[in-house]
Amino acid sequence: MQTIQQAAPAARAAGPVKRAVQRNMYRWHRIIGLLTVVPVILWTLSGLAHPLMSNWLRPKIAREALAPTPVVKPKVALRQVLKQNQITSLRSVRVVQWQGQPAYQVQLGTEAPTAVPRYFSAETGQSLSATADRQYAEQLARYFTQDSTARVSSAVRITGFDQEYKFVNRLLPVWRIALDRPDGLVVYVETAPARLATFNNASRSAFIRVFDLFHNWSWLELIGNNTFRVLTMLVLLGIIIASAVSGLVIYGFLWKKFRKPRHAQDQVGWLRKYHRQVGLAVALVTFTFAGSGAFHVYLKLHPDDRLRYQHAPAVPTPVLAVDLTELPLAWESVQQVTLAELNGQVYYQVFQLPAEKPTGPAAGASTGQPVEAVRATPVTYYNAANGQLLPDGATQYAAFLANTFLQQADGATPAMSGKPTLVDHFEGEYGFINKRLPVMKVAYDTPQQTTLYVEPATGRLAARVENVARYEGLSFAFLHKYHAAGELGKNIRDIITMLAAAGVLAVSVLGLWLFIKMK
Repeated sequence: MQTIQQAAPAARAAGPVKRAVQRNMYRWHRIIGLLTVVPVILWTLSGLAHPLMSNWLRPKIAREALAPTPVVKPKVALRQVLKQNQITSLRSVRVVQWQGQPAYQVQLGTEAPTAVPRYFSAETGQSLSATADRQYAEQLARYFTQDSTARVSSAVRITGFDQEYKFVNRLLPVWRIALDRPDGLVVYVETAPARLATFNNASRSAFIRVFDLFHNWSWLELIGNNTFRVLTMLVLLGIIIASAVSGLVIYGFLWKKFRKPRHAQDQVGWLRKYHRQVGLAVALVTFTFAGSGAFHVYLKLHPDDRLRYQHAPAVPTPVLAVDLTELPLAWESVQQVTLAELNGQVYYQVFQLPAEKPTGPAAGASTGQPVEAVRATPVTYYNAANGQLLPDGATQYAAFLANTFLQQADGATPAMSGKPTLVDHFEGEYGFINKRLPVMKVAYDTPQQTTLYVEPATGRLAARVENVARYEGLSFAFLHKYHAAGELGKNIRDIITMLAAAGVLAVSVLGLWLFIKMK
C-alpha cells in the first residue's frame, strides 16, 4: 500500500514535467529554427547554384592541356647563354617555344622562386623582351582557346589568390589573360611550367562570387579572421542539426502528443502539414548536409599551407659542368628539360614524350574536368657535373622531396611504406582538387598513414593526406556531394543534389511562414 501511495505523487509529478518538456521542445524548435533560417536559405540557394556553375553553365574551351610535343634542341649551349648574360646562379631552366623559336626560360638564383622568369634565345643566346613572360602567357592562352584573332584586353600576373581566382585553383603565380570576346572569356595560365590553371566567363565569375559569399561565407573574414568564420559556421551547423533532431522528434516520433486540435490549426493546418511532411522527407538529407559540412568546415581551422613547400635552391652556374646540349638524348622524344637538386648534387631532369594514352580521367588537365588523359612521361636524371645517369632517379628524387618537406613541417622523417609510385591521373584521395599532375606518391608508416604527393617538375608539395582528411573526403563526397550516385552520371548526380537542397530550402521557408502565421 505504501509503494502505491508513493508512486501516485511521482506519476502526478511526471505529468506536468512531461507536458513542460513537450511544450518547451516545440518552443525550442521554433527558436533554433528561426536562428538558422537565413543561413539555411543562403546555403541551399548557393548549393543549388553550384551544379549550374560547375556543370551546365560552365564555359567551354578548345583545349585544356598542352599536346605532348618534342622540344627543339637548342643551338646555343646553356653555359654560353648564362655566361653571355652574366648570370651567376639559377633556380630552374626550361626549353620553350616562344613565338615560334626555341628559348631558354630561366628562373634566376638571385630572385625568389616565384619571380618573373627571363627568356633567352636558344638560337642566338641573346636576352629576349622584358615582357617575354607575358607574351608567352598570351601565346598559351591563345593555344588553349584556339583563338588567334581576339584582342587581349588585359594581362595581369597574379601572385596571390583573390575573390575570383580562389585558393581552390592551387597554382601560383599565374597570368590572368582576358580576351575581348562577347563571352568575356578569361584564361589563367601558368608559364613555369606551361599549363592551364582555370578559365571563366562573366556569368561563371558572378556565380563564383555568389557561392563564395553565400556558401563559404568569406565576408566573415572581413569582420574577424578565418578562425572566426569557421567557428561561426560550426555553431550554426550545430544549431541546424539540433533543429533537425527536435523537428524529427516533434513531427515524427511524438506527433500525436504535439498535434493541435483541428479547430486550433484551421488557419495554419496546411502549412503545418506540408512543413511536417517535407521535413520528415528530407530529415536524413538535412543531417548529411549539415554533418558533412561541419566536418569539412572544421578542418579549415588548420589552413592549407602546401604552397609553402617548394625545393628550388639557387644553383651556381659553375656546377653545370656538362651542358644539357651535351647529354646523350634522343631529342625527338624529349618533352622538357629542367633542373633538380638532390642531396647536394644538381641533375638535369629530362621528361620523355609519353608512349601511350590511358583512359583515366583528367590526367594532364588542371581544371578537374574529365578529358582524355595523356600518360605521364618517363623521367630520367643526368648529373650536371659529369653527365652520368642516376639509377632509379625518379623514386630517389620523390623520396628526397617528401622527406625534405616532412622534416620542414614535423621536424622528423618516419620510415617510408614501400617505394614512391607515379600518379598520372586524378583518382581516389588524390582528386582533381589538387590540380597538379603528374606527381609521385610517397607513403609513410605512421599511425595516421601520412602520404605526400610531390610534383617533380616544380619541386613542390602537391598534397599531404592523412586519415582524418581521408575520412572527411569520403564524408564530403558521399554525404554532401552524393558521389554514390556517380554511376548514374554527373547530370543525374547533380539533379539529385539539387532536389535534396531544394527540399531543405522548402522546409525552412515553410517553417518561417508557419512562424509568421502563428504570430
